[in-house]
Amino acid sequence: MTKVEYRAMRIPATTSLNLRLWAVIALAVVPIFVMVLLDYRTQRVETARAIEANMAGMLAATGEEEGVAQRTVLNTFRLMAQSDNLRTLDASDCSGIAQRLLGTLTNFHNLGAALPDGRVFCSGSATQAAPEVGQRTWFRHALTADGITAGDYLVGANGVPTVEFGYPLRSHSGELRAVLFASISLDWFRRLVAGYRLPEGWEARLMTTAGLVLARHPAPDGWKGEQTPAPMLGTFLRIGQGETPFSEAEGFDGRRRLYGVVPVSFARDAIFVVIGAPLESSLSAVDRGFWQRVALLLTITLVSAGVARYYIHGIVDCWATRMQEAIGRIAAGRLDTRITQRSRVRELNAVEDGVNRMAADLERRDVELAEREDQLRRLSMAIEQSAATILITGTDGRIEYVNAAATTNTGYARDELLGRNPSLLKSGRTPATTYRDLWATLGRGEVWRGEFHNRRKDGSAFIESATIAPVKRADGVVTHYVAVKEDITLRRRSEELLHRLAYYDPLTELPNRVMLRDRLQHALLASAQSGDYAMLLLLDVDRFKQLNDTQGHAAGDRLLKEIARRLRYVLHDEDTISRHGDDDFAVIVERLGGKVGEALVRAEALAKQIHHALNVPYELDDGGRRYYATHSIGVTLFQGRQWSGENLLKQVEVALYMAKNEGRNAIRFFSPKMQAMVDAHATLEAGLRDALASRAFQLFYQPQVDPQGRVVGAEALIRWFGEDGRPVSPAEFIPVAEDTGLIVPIGQWVLETACVQLAAWQVLAPDFTLAVNVSPRQFHQPDFVAQVIASIRESGIDPGGLKLELTESVILGDLDETIARMEQLRELGLRFSLDDFGTGYSSLSYLKRLPFDELKIDQSFVWDMLSDASSETIVRAILGMSASLGLEVLAEGVETEAQRDFLCAQGCRRFQGYLFARPLPVAQWSANPCVLPSATAS
Repeated sequence: MTKVEYRAMRIPATTSLNLRLWAVIALAVVPIFVMVLLDYRTQRVETARAIEANMAGMLAATGEEEGVAQRTVLNTFRLMAQSDNLRTLDASDCSGIAQRLLGTLTNFHNLGAALPDGRVFCSGSATQAAPEVGQRTWFRHALTADGITAGDYLVGANGVPTVEFGYPLRSHSGELRAVLFASISLDWFRRLVAGYRLPEGWEARLMTTAGLVLARHPAPDGWKGEQTPAPMLGTFLRIGQGETPFSEAEGFDGRRRLYGVVPVSFARDAIFVVIGAPLESSLSAVDRGFWQRVALLLTITLVSAGVARYYIHGIVDCWATRMQEAIGRIAAGRLDTRITQRSRVRELNAVEDGVNRMAADLERRDVELAEREDQLRRLSMAIEQSAATILITGTDGRIEYVNAAATTNTGYARDELLGRNPSLLKSGRTPATTYRDLWATLGRGEVWRGEFHNRRKDGSAFIESATIAPVKRADGVVTHYVAVKEDITLRRRSEELLHRLAYYDPLTELPNRVMLRDRLQHALLASAQSGDYAMLLLLDVDRFKQLNDTQGHAAGDRLLKEIARRLRYVLHDEDTISRHGDDDFAVIVERLGGKVGEALVRAEALAKQIHHALNVPYELDDGGRRYYATHSIGVTLFQGRQWSGENLLKQVEVALYMAKNEGRNAIRFFSPKMQAMVDAHATLEAGLRDALASRAFQLFYQPQVDPQGRVVGAEALIRWFGEDGRPVSPAEFIPVAEDTGLIVPIGQWVLETACVQLAAWQVLAPDFTLAVNVSPRQFHQPDFVAQVIASIRESGIDPGGLKLELTESVILGDLDETIARMEQLRELGLRFSLDDFGTGYSSLSYLKRLPFDELKIDQSFVWDMLSDASSETIVRAILGMSASLGLEVLAEGVETEAQRDFLCAQGCRRFQGYLFARPLPVAQWSANPCVLPSATAS
């Protein structure tokens, strides 16, 4: 399609010259036609108003006739009331006067009177009077009325329609003596209609609201008893109830009339008058005059149009045909076409000159367009085949062009994008400031660069890097906008993933240790600027490794995620929550106040709130089983930059260590004394590792004797001497070994060494037993049973002589697993002793289920049992219970003969303590282990 053809297509549709001529004639004729129409309507309205005025007079006459009838009835009542014959209410006298009056009146059906109870005692027409009228409406109204009542339309038992009136007859004191009544017959209605003197073509009817025609004019044969059709009756009733009692309607004979409807006032609206006036005869002359003028007007219009058409054809049509042919040739590409046959009209000559100049200009521009189209074709191919999304929009924001990459990247077809606004791709995630900056930049006529968070047709989100530039005309006016966009979603996701991996914990989605240190530096700077205190809190899940070992790492992961969720719930969004280690969480809370007392109070309250929230039981599986986890919390406060971030972390670790060291499930604040203890803890840990590597530990053995003082066994006790030769108390290094996990390799060394020594003693004393302490951490190692079996096999001992001592903390984990391991070892012949019984969470149900052979009474009870009644009671209870359960009992810490004697008296048969011997190295034992070591005698 050529450019000329494209422009021709864009010309809006036009009408022909002939149609325009008819339009001009119509504009000239229409006002005249409107004037004729208005005059016609005016004449019709005036004629209709004249008919309505005549009808109003007829209806007024109806009212006058009604008034005459009502006054006649009233005068009759007054005449009867003043008659002497009614003074005594004698029935014969009253009936007599009623008959005489009835004979002098026309159109009256009956006269009479009724007593106040409704019984008729007087009637001018006795054969037709009802014996009882108490339920008649006129009678009830007359009981309270002062004068004549309104009439009631009634149809008597003989089928005669009448209108009855009532009149109260009262004494001088106002007492009701009787009610007079009178009824008007149908003949009165006929006289009323006949008295209207209606013009020819008019009609009148008296009818009831039920549609029965009482009288009519004209009165053809057979009209009596005529019933009005329901639709027509409804029409008449609506006319009578309207604002004006006139309206046009279709009559009984099918002709349309103007009807007036008024009710007969003295008949309680049960009867109404209908008067109809014909419209055709009155308005026909008006209609004929109107159509005559319309015909004349149309004739003038057609003649004028014919003359104009002839003149225009001679001057314009032929010229227009020549112009169409010339322009058609130019549009077809024959740009050398020129108009040579000129018109005789000067204005048309100007058009011909313009067409010739247009053809010349088009011929010249055609060459230029061909060159430009070739350039545009190459540019279009480059844009269309570009890998970047390219959109061109108008200044109204509607898309006018998209390349193939746009359809690929957005998922929308080309037709779905053209004509739409680029906001079609909005996802709602692009900040509003981005759009404000975009339009502000484009408004200045500058190029904008930025990013959009958009959404494809399938709902998937993507990020685009966009460059949008305005396209300007030579005069600087912006006509379009060009957008070049690149999908950078993968690049951004990679950057976000790297950032998240670097700074966030993948399990809990909390900041990790790296981000915590960064946030801590920011908190230090903010505290220095504001002068407010801030808090660093570190919490650790107690016995978390035990949970992982007993219930699996999946349960541990659920616990950590639930802890993270509860921390988010308790703390505010501006607070920092971080996963600091495997089972450690760190919290930074700023703006605690400028006074240290206030900050301490707020920090303690928040720490207790966290502690309370985390101590609520957890559900770690779908079965709803509840898990109770405790948490140790360390807290330190800081203000300004007095301490570095590293120092603060060390301080809070010190506080956490103190919370754990004091029994766990506690909150502790940092102090310098705590730091000194932590330093000692670190030194002790390093020494333990060196001692384990260099085998610097020793085993001492303390004898266990019977009541006769014979040695029946011993307990292996670990001892550690430092580099200076001074002993380190087990109360100091055993807890450190437990916390660091070194207790596992140390316990394995103790077990192996004790088995080797037991093998040597069993050669001399086959019944000799050796007790070895096993820590809870060592017992719950997955390979513990295998290690015990390996030690027994390597040493060659009789397993019946090896007794493993367990504390009550061993059974706080998985009880079923504990029982299974103990039974597995008992099958080999090993025995088990429950150490420190009564100091922990002693439970008879546990003791009943667990396969222990012996209970050891803790030395704290033995030391106090002779001086403290509670300790004595506990010792008695343990001995009695053990006897009932068939368990052996060993009392440790026996230091005096009085203690031994008391225990013997209570049934104890095993003893251990300084009274018999201290723990000694094997070199100080006798060759026969059943003999007390020689050091004891000294």
